[in-house]
Amino acid sequence: MRTVAGALLLAAMLWIVGPARLAQALGRVDPPVFVLALVLGIASNVVSAARWAAIARAFGLVAPTPKLVPMYARGITSNTLLPGATLSGDTLRSIELSRLGNPMVESAASVAFDRFSGLWTLCVLSFAAVAVAVVVDIPLDLGAGSGTILATYGALLAAIVVGPFIPWPIHRLRHLNVKVAQKIADLWVRLHDPATGLKRRLWQSLWLSLLVQVLSALALAACGASLGADVPLVLMLAASAPIFVMAAVPLGVAGFGTRELAAVAVLGLAGVPADVAAGTGLLYGMLGVIQGVLAAPSFVKTR
Repeated sequence: MRTVAGALLLAAMLWIVGPARLAQALGRVDPPVFVLALVLGIASNVVSAARWAAIARAFGLVAPTPKLVPMYARGITSNTLLPGATLSGDTLRSIELSRLGNPMVESAASVAFDRFSGLWTLCVLSFAAVAVAVVVDIPLDLGAGSGTILATYGALLAAIVVGPFIPWPIHRLRHLNVKVAQKIADLWVRLHDPATGLKRRLWQSLWLSLLVQVLSALALAACGASLGADVPLVLMLAASAPIFVMAAVPLGVAGFGTRELAAVAVLGLAGVPADVAAGTGLLYGMLGVIQGVLAAPSFVKTR
């Protein structure tokens, strides 16, 4: 069903943009610039693997970075092959980390925190970029409701940014007669206990998340530049949150469909033609496919 949904979304994108226009846009790809985008994408995922390793070690797990980098790479391959966006790769990462002798719940928690760290940092950067765009008055193609659109988008990002500082009552899961829920509640209490130092160690990995999102936004900008899109980096940072979040929605395969529609909607506000915006999303998706192919041989292990 997810595969069919992703195919329908891609068909909707083609109907909006036009197959001929999209083919013409992709035919203008500048190969050296696209290779630069691929290098930036690979660098982003290597740093992502290092961030996951740091978070796992903060949980007290056995997580040497040299071993987690190929695990992360195999997760990219799974995301490319299987429906469910990042869910398949995250499941594989949790299982492989547990095979190093770590508890399964804590292994899955490290992957969840890794994803949350990336999402939260992405929203922080996009919120800051929106603020800069408003202050320096960067022209946008928003029409008469430009103020309302920016204010709504900024408010949504701000709500996500303050999320970690809200005292969520997750500790109450202890009252449920479910073992996994009780373990999650124990982790939540441990996170907020100053004696454990867990929260402090997790915050120390924040700079890795910032680097990941900057590299990812640069890769997205390079994909656009390879098609001739001239978008200020601050706007690309502002637009990266909805594009990357929609790519992570568990529909279709490898984020194709949701990412391209988000790119058409968001980059269009920056004056990027629909065909170039859709092509930018497709090229960014191809970065993941290429990395998945490159990482595929790591599944073959000798005894």
